[in-house]
Amino acid sequence: MSDELLTDIDETLDQLLKTAELIKTAKVDHSFDHELEVLEKTHESLLARLMHRQSLLEMDKRQMTLDSIRKEEIAKKAADYAKKLNQKSLRSRRARSKS
Repeated sequence: MSDELLTDIDETLDQLLKTAELIKTAKVDHSFDHELEVLEKTHESLLARLMHRQSLLEMDKRQMTLDSIRKEEIAKKAADYAKKLNQKSLRSRRARSKS
């Protein structure tokens, strides 16, 4: 999902740059006043999209961090369990060898 978000953020940034350039041109030529309003609304919408995508990316990163922490915890528990099982097995062998 992170790759998709990064691609979308990159495309949104490209669109923002294009609309910013068009807004700049439209502000110089007053015959484009109606287009200027549409461009500014489009630009605002793109900014909102960018901010939303960035927050999704942060949430995705946090989830990946939580997932890796959970995996580490599970691996540690599995290692602890294997260690306890091994110790129990050794005690059992020792007890049988003493008998």
